[in-house]
Amino acid sequence: MTTDKNILMNETRVRYAPSPTGDPHIGNLRSAIFNWLFAKKENGKFILRIEDTDQSRIVKNGIEKQQEALLWLGMQWDELYIQSERKSIYAKYSQKLIEEDKAYRCYATEEELDELRQKQKSEKKITRYDGRYRDYDKEKSLSRSKKEPYVIRFKSPQNGETQCFDKIRGGITFNNKELDDFVIIKSDGFPTYHFANVVDDHLMKISHVMRAEEWLPSLPKHVNIYNALGWEMPTFVHLPMILAPDKTKLSKRHGATSVQDFIDQGYIKPAMFNFLVLLGWAFDDKTEQFTINELKNIFDINKISKSPAIFNKEKLDWFNGKYIREINTNELAKEISIFFENSIEPNNFNIISSYDFKKIANMVKERSKTLNDSLILSEFLFKKPKFESKEEIITMCESDDQCKLVLEKSFKLLSDTKDFSISNLQNKLKKLMDDLNLKPKQVLGTLRIVITNQKISPPIFDCLNILEKEESLIRIQTAIDYL
Repeated sequence: MTTDKNILMNETRVRYAPSPTGDPHIGNLRSAIFNWLFAKKENGKFILRIEDTDQSRIVKNGIEKQQEALLWLGMQWDELYIQSERKSIYAKYSQKLIEEDKAYRCYATEEELDELRQKQKSEKKITRYDGRYRDYDKEKSLSRSKKEPYVIRFKSPQNGETQCFDKIRGGITFNNKELDDFVIIKSDGFPTYHFANVVDDHLMKISHVMRAEEWLPSLPKHVNIYNALGWEMPTFVHLPMILAPDKTKLSKRHGATSVQDFIDQGYIKPAMFNFLVLLGWAFDDKTEQFTINELKNIFDINKISKSPAIFNKEKLDWFNGKYIREINTNELAKEISIFFENSIEPNNFNIISSYDFKKIANMVKERSKTLNDSLILSEFLFKKPKFESKEEIITMCESDDQCKLVLEKSFKLLSDTKDFSISNLQNKLKKLMDDLNLKPKQVLGTLRIVITNQKISPPIFDCLNILEKEESLIRIQTAIDYL
């Protein structure tokens, strides 16, 4: 934890403030990335604040999931705060507002409020709290507070306008007649988001509040709390919405939306980071690919767009495939090893880990958009071909005899081959095709079937190379015996 005296004057301090109510989604992480990059660019601090005041919605390991997602993308926080540990702080400031007649206790029950909403609906009115306890006798209010549950509501201004400023959108004016007296402390003693985030942003000396555009309609509530407490406001930066290709709000019906979903599907950190940065930000009109270190130096909040960003999964696939092809073999081998271990049964992982992951990386990198593609291409390493009929084996040949000839000649050729390098296997099998006067599909296609029996597989030379001589010959002989 950091005390006020440790905070430098005019230091850039930003916060990522998720709720531990489920897996962090794309919108969360995009906000975190923008905050983190801005802090790095300005040599400031990136604060992680867990907003867990809605106790009914907290999920098991929710805090850990938020932290793991940040660390997966390489974003370490400088300070950590958990709001549920700060109840006494919010109580102190809510009491201050009550004493200054800027907030009040409300004793309306849920039944009363439901009845109010139904009445307003029937009269075609906006459903909102009617301020019934706004001017309630203070002595009676204090007396009831000792024996009855209540919430604390903020006294919103009823006349005039609230002037707000957003870094991206400029000045925004809200009519105060549209504001109601919203709850700042719930009956369980926990603060609402509107109150806790203002108190915390002030006490943590947050210089820039960079958050999703969905909070823009709440801005006048926050501005009025700042004004009521006499506090200086941070710079507000409301980030553009992320929409699906059909211009609707991104949701599960459009595919994966949580970070864990994308990890499970085999997207890698640098590609995901790069892609998310471009959802609402651009360096120029042509440069798209950046390293994380480059982004730390060039990220500029003045280049954040006010227009919604479109989540284009095909673009993400392109990015991911490009990064897979371009990262060095050692790094890709490590990524593949971790992904395989998390994705397949332990027995199968034990089998595949007996092979060189660098070889696996070189085998799949040109053909993979995701690490899941790499896994599909590599399944033959732990799944030996199984055939239900000889037709499966001979499908590339013109006859049973031709297929058997191909397999027997291939077996003899490979038995006599000491150099199992890819280039040597290419030369040897090409000569075999010429000697037999057969097409590539009849020789190489047949070998691919008996070696992998996969609809999608790497080139047969790569497969033979990584399986090595003994296992390759066993698979060919098994097919010969089946015929």
